[in-house]
Amino acid sequence: MSSPFTSKLDTNYCPTDAEVLEIKSLLVEPTRRLKNLDDEIADLQKAIDKLQEERDSVESFVDGHKALISPARQLPLDLIQEIFVACLPTHRNCVMSASEAPVLLGRICSLWRAISLSTPRLWSKLHVVEPAIWFHPPLLENKLAQRLETTKTWLERSGQCPLLISLECSVHNFDQSPPEESLSSIIPGAMQILQALVPFSRRWQHIHFSAPLWMLRRTISQLHEADVPLLESIAIYHNNFRAHFDDPEMQSPGPFEILRGARISSFSFAGNIFVPTRFPVRWQQLTSLTIDGPPWNVGPELNSEAILRTIAGCLELRFCRLGINDGENTEIHSQHPIIEFPFLHTLELHCVENMGPTISFLLERIFIAQITQLHHPRLHGNPISGFPRPLLCSFGQPRNP
Repeated sequence: MSSPFTSKLDTNYCPTDAEVLEIKSLLVEPTRRLKNLDDEIADLQKAIDKLQEERDSVESFVDGHKALISPARQLPLDLIQEIFVACLPTHRNCVMSASEAPVLLGRICSLWRAISLSTPRLWSKLHVVEPAIWFHPPLLENKLAQRLETTKTWLERSGQCPLLISLECSVHNFDQSPPEESLSSIIPGAMQILQALVPFSRRWQHIHFSAPLWMLRRTISQLHEADVPLLESIAIYHNNFRAHFDDPEMQSPGPFEILRGARISSFSFAGNIFVPTRFPVRWQQLTSLTIDGPPWNVGPELNSEAILRTIAGCLELRFCRLGINDGENTEIHSQHPIIEFPFLHTLELHCVENMGPTISFLLERIFIAQITQLHHPRLHGNPISGFPRPLLCSFGQPRNP
């Protein structure tokens, strides 16, 4: 639109009284046209809104009827749920990832999401990883908050199903227990996760916790046998690889009263915090026993004599993995009676030192009721130390009268 005042726009020019009247006259027609355009736009917008509403209605109609003829709708709900459960990992617990079940199942369509959220068994297996401590503090705090919230939501979806839970802590700043005043202001992430898991202890069935020992003592050690009525297997490890039996942190690895659980049949513990007399385990009902760790983390207290005294009360064992440290000063007493295992099928012995004498001594005192059921015994250690006698000279010999 042309105007004699175009060159004066966006300047400090002050029009005369006559020019003001002229400008007002120029604006009459554009102002009327602007109102007409606004009215037309409003009418068109109403038409668009009406078309959008109609489109949404038609889309809902189409999607609803398509769902009726979808393959999933043609299957019984319980069968769909079984298929979903079969999608879970079989060799480990589920991780909090959108790339695998059960989270992935809820991202296919609204129907699958509804089914996955209404299937508690999909959420009964969980692996929680503490956010790495090298994240920038604000980012670490956000990640921890998200992980805690996800953990609680996940477990709430599990209904009343028995739980399989594993926790993996990052390499922690606290190798030893920090002062109480420090914990009152800053609670480590792993400890917050453990505290979030404890309220679900009555549904724990299989747990595997890897965390600083002091942290485990301050959380799960407060639980008792009655708090874990479904617990069948427990594995407790810690991430302080410098720790050893003579460290103050190792002097009181308990009490872990939950080990008295009446249904516990599988027990796994780090070798450098294991002293049989400190753990109230029902040894006679164990079918799986693992006491092991890196060679530098199997202390001298875990020698052949201690091992034999421990497994002598575990005659129901099917699986046994043991770390053994017979140092140069270890005395081996040959009069130890033979122990008979009627059901043992897997035996793994990891020797830190004196592999030959240790293996020979142990195998001469272990009787497998049916030697043919033993699945390839694994013997690990320093090959430099030789065997004083043929390794299997008396392995599987019957108990002496």
